[in-house]
Amino acid sequence: MSQLTSARSKAGAKIDSTGAKPAPLPLWAWLWLPVATAVTLAVLGQAAPEFYREYMIPETGVLETLHVIEGAAGAVLAAMLLTRPEVRQRRWLAGWVGLALAGCAYVAGEEASWGQHIFVWATPEGWQAMNDQGETNLHNVSSWFDQKPRLLLELGVITGGLVLPFVKRLRGWPSAGSRIAYIMPPITCLPAALMAESVRLEEAGAWLAGTPSGLFYRGSEVQELFFYFFVILYLIELRRRVRREAPPA
Repeated sequence: MSQLTSARSKAGAKIDSTGAKPAPLPLWAWLWLPVATAVTLAVLGQAAPEFYREYMIPETGVLETLHVIEGAAGAVLAAMLLTRPEVRQRRWLAGWVGLALAGCAYVAGEEASWGQHIFVWATPEGWQAMNDQGETNLHNVSSWFDQKPRLLLELGVITGGLVLPFVKRLRGWPSAGSRIAYIMPPITCLPAALMAESVRLEEAGAWLAGTPSGLFYRGSEVQELFFYFFVILYLIELRRRVRREAPPA
């Protein structure tokens, strides 16, 4: 943890163009919050399984609601980034942030079935026949709108949050000043990535052991919680980076 804190302190020590020292993200937000969330969900699922199944994982439960909030928050952060001239003047960066905006908006809309979970409208019969759960969303229609985008997100979290930080530390790649280095997730995103993949590893271990379920009932919902939290942290840090240093051409 001392290495994480040291790395984070060095990042926060850089001075932006106005001469002001950017305030680093508090330790509780990027380290203790994801860890405490994982522990709380694991304990709750084991100690009060009925409560967990009734209130945490239904379509309008706590986890699904948090997914909507996280997606909406990410969309707002990405939209705020796109208002900055430093981003708009770099097509590659504007495209990258625009992709994040589209992805976050898609998550928020899909998780709420585009408002159906809020306004409780009836699903048209034709769409109901195509949708696995009879809802007005796309991710229950085809894996191309669900598993495949989710896999891309997970690969991005693994690559950007877990692999690249160690490659940069050991090999010095990507080099400073490059586009990849500029958009690479900082060390503050590492705990969220670790929690997300720990859920998958724990589920795999439970399956190999032949147990009916692991620590997390429907661990995919917990994993998505950390995926989206990773994206939020990333966009916050990218915004701080844009304010601190000009992006490469």
